[in-house]
Amino acid sequence: MNYNDALESSISDKMTKAKLVAIANALQDQCLLNELDKPALIPFRSYIKDINARWDIHTIETCALAKDIHKIGIDTRKVLVDAVNSMD
Repeated sequence: MNYNDALESSISDKMTKAKLVAIANALQDQCLLNELDKPALIPFRSYIKDINARWDIHTIETCALAKDIHKIGIDTRKVLVDAVNSMD
């Protein structure tokens, strides 16, 4: 099956598995050919902006994680001190 036939074929409940696989393969092959023929390159400036944004997100999440770990330690200490004091 070629790409145009795959695009124009109607999908129904009565289609066989082989027909659906043939349509999927035809569409996938065409997409891969398009990607190899004209790869979508990301401009360098956009690439740098993306890296910076990802680094900022990583930094913010790391700081939040460190704060959470610190707070858990403080809360655990409070619970243990209260438990020991209540035993007296």
